[in-house]
Amino acid sequence: MRSSRWLTALSPLAFLALWELASRAGLADPRFVPPPTAVAKTLAGLASTGELAFHVGVSVRRILAGFVAGAVPAVALGLAMGLWPPVRAALMPLVASLYPIPKIAVYPLVIVYLGIGEASKVTIVAVSIFFLVLLNTMAGVLGLDQAYFQIARAYGADGWRLFTTVALPGALPQIFTGLKLGMGFALIVIVGAELLGSDAGIGFLIWRAYQIFAVDTMFAGLLVTAVLGWVATAGLDWLEGRALPWRPGPADAWVPGVRRQGEERPGWLAVWWQAVRPFSFTASVTPVLVGTAAAAREGVFRPGLFLAALVASVGIHAATNLFNDYYDHLRGVDTADSVGPSGVIQQGLLPARALRDGALVLLAVSGLVGLVLVAARGWPVLAVGAASVLAGYAYTGGPLPLGYRSLGDVVVFVFMGLMIVAGAYYVQTGTLSAAALWAALPVAALVDAILVVNNLRDLPTDRARGKRTLATVLGPQGTRAHLAVLLIGAYLLVGIGVLLSRLPPAAVLVGLTIPQAVRLWQAVRTADDPVTLTRRGVREAASLHGRVGLLLAAALAWAGLR
Repeated sequence: MRSSRWLTALSPLAFLALWELASRAGLADPRFVPPPTAVAKTLAGLASTGELAFHVGVSVRRILAGFVAGAVPAVALGLAMGLWPPVRAALMPLVASLYPIPKIAVYPLVIVYLGIGEASKVTIVAVSIFFLVLLNTMAGVLGLDQAYFQIARAYGADGWRLFTTVALPGALPQIFTGLKLGMGFALIVIVGAELLGSDAGIGFLIWRAYQIFAVDTMFAGLLVTAVLGWVATAGLDWLEGRALPWRPGPADAWVPGVRRQGEERPGWLAVWWQAVRPFSFTASVTPVLVGTAAAAREGVFRPGLFLAALVASVGIHAATNLFNDYYDHLRGVDTADSVGPSGVIQQGLLPARALRDGALVLLAVSGLVGLVLVAARGWPVLAVGAASVLAGYAYTGGPLPLGYRSLGDVVVFVFMGLMIVAGAYYVQTGTLSAAALWAALPVAALVDAILVVNNLRDLPTDRARGKRTLATVLGPQGTRAHLAVLLIGAYLLVGIGVLLSRLPPAAVLVGLTIPQAVRLWQAVRTADDPVTLTRRGVREAASLHGRVGLLLAAALAWAGLR
């Protein structure tokens, strides 16, 4: 099973690597089969001009409108056909005869009736998914054990209640199957419709590229379509997990674990969501926002590059969280009584090696996304990305883990503060500025404050288990003083930046968060127990970091609009 997971994660990377090598070695003519790096460079160019976001947005709007227009009546009619034989007998001949007709073949007729505009494209998407969802819904109802209906009727359910309490919940697995199949067909049909007649959308982008023989742009459009399909399927999987909590998640087939008696195991997505600790992502999202806003202040904003930088930053952060839990578990620092880590290993939800493998996959994905940034900005982005990946791993991994040698605060201050803000700014502008570096300082101070509170909470156990952090060196009072310096310093840096005109005057609005900083300080100054320091300390510090960053980013962006 473990080899299957590795193949699932690495096969796309291996395919891209072989593709790149074949193109570079001349086995595939790059005029007809451009290497992935060339496609990535094309994507970066399309993203930087906003053209990619425009065409993707048009296609997504058409798909969503058609999906809702087709799926909702299909589910209702499918339930009715499954429940009532007369309805099924009346409609099944029509459904059986219309379903096999290729939907794209109907599109010219739809254009005759509705014209070449948006209505025809939304309609063909709706028609393409209607029969798939309807037939799967009907099959779901017909496949239910009749005992469920008999029990419901015995308790007085009939008509609408049978519909809502038995037929709909029981058919949901099949309904989601139909929705997933329908989403795939919706992508196929909308791209085909945009190829035949449109002035916007992914299909139009591919067709226009074909007309001027821009093969790299054609591949870029196909890649974007593939990513949209994957994202849509993942989203529907998530909705299915929420709508069907009683069904075992896919991870149950391969994840060994110990369940508490009478306690159901969470679905695989919920387990991994817990493992990456998403509440901490403010530490990687906020600096990207600030760096991008600093560039926007100078009139530069490339949404595609911003999105790529955001995904890469969060991906490296999530991988670092997984590495931390893995190595802290191996070194005996985290146990079943520990409060800070995700706890998925200690609760038996995931094996330790799964976290390591997951971290490697996240780093690989972040690296692929980073290729877009490298294609746009060159080797400096590659150097920063490689250093960030190495820092994330070396924080708790390797023979000399930095977090175990009192260097964690330095790593966090530099890489999750200064480096991300400056990198996000550089990605947008291709340069660095004193204003961007000044904006990075309060962000770096507050992200380090999160770590300081975290280490204060873990100080007794870290000392007992031989983990040497700056908090174990300074002691409780010294660590609290360290936190006070960071909090006060962050606000002073903003004020001085405004006085020196490094930051816009509106940046003083970060002062609105001072009451929250005071609450954080009071909680940390008086609390000693790990639970309180987590809820009122670590999470409050993360919230403060995010709010200050948002206000600072808003001030910078507003200055660029004036």
